[in-house]
Amino acid sequence: MAMNQSKVVITGATGLIGRRLVEKLAERGTAVTVLSRHPRTAYALFPPAQFPDVTVVSYAPYEPDTIAPALFGASAVVHLAGEPIAARWTPTVRSAIRKSRDMGTHALVTAISGMSDRPAALISASACRYYGVSTSTRFGEGSPPGPPGDFLTDTTHLWEAQAQRATEHNVRVVILRFGITLAVTENGRAMLKRLNPFLGGRIGSGQQWVSWIHREDTIAILLRALDTPEMQGAYNATSPNPVRMSQVTDAFAHASRSFLHVPVPTRVIRQILGDGATVILDGQQVHPDRLLAEGFNFRFSQIEPAVYDILS
Repeated sequence: MAMNQSKVVITGATGLIGRRLVEKLAERGTAVTVLSRHPRTAYALFPPAQFPDVTVVSYAPYEPDTIAPALFGASAVVHLAGEPIAARWTPTVRSAIRKSRDMGTHALVTAISGMSDRPAALISASACRYYGVSTSTRFGEGSPPGPPGDFLTDTTHLWEAQAQRATEHNVRVVILRFGITLAVTENGRAMLKRLNPFLGGRIGSGQQWVSWIHREDTIAILLRALDTPEMQGAYNATSPNPVRMSQVTDAFAHASRSFLHVPVPTRVIRQILGDGATVILDGQQVHPDRLLAEGFNFRFSQIEPAVYDILS
């Protein structure tokens, strides 16, 4: 049974996933409130003339008192905010990655808990790193959490624990453990066209697992989570066919018709990204067992058509 969303509040709405979700909800006639630290950016993405049902609200992500007023009248909250992890992990970057997911989610749930008329649902992003990394283990939602000691794994555990606090206040919580989302902006597509001759080189060993998902499937899963009261708990939001990194780069090479496959050795990636290189060099084989069991149909289940689509 589908829910009627009178108003949906979204954090992280200016990111690749968030902006597409806002567009889809606007097409459905749903009122959307965008919580943004950078309202000018949000207004540029969602101009009132084109998005009359979208309201942009400036907020401080670690201060519940600035969040609560925007939640009034919301039927659901979609929490996508988090500092980017594909960067060189300086101490400042590490702190921002952890704080944005741990304390940012804590502040949001604290704001929800203080309301007398709370949103019915909280849909919170998470990541496949919940399971740790492995070259051989297959992970489903029934798999245990990864062992402590890995920065991203520990951060993901904190992130999910904060979101789950909302269940104590009779809020339905859905946690989506996203894989690497395949999507390209117009500027990014133009850059890839200039780099076409060089795409397709091996990255690191090429044997690391990549649990991936096309952005359109990501959006379909988010809409399903909003619409389906029976959905709750953790779901792996990944393609049913994880691949090795070499298969990803091969797909880009074929789709872009590149002819100079320039490899990027592990040592170069580590020199550029430091500890942040783990995002590229380490992976896991994650499967969306719950979504498949509940009848979700992926539009893009194979890597080649997905890459062709984002480059076209």
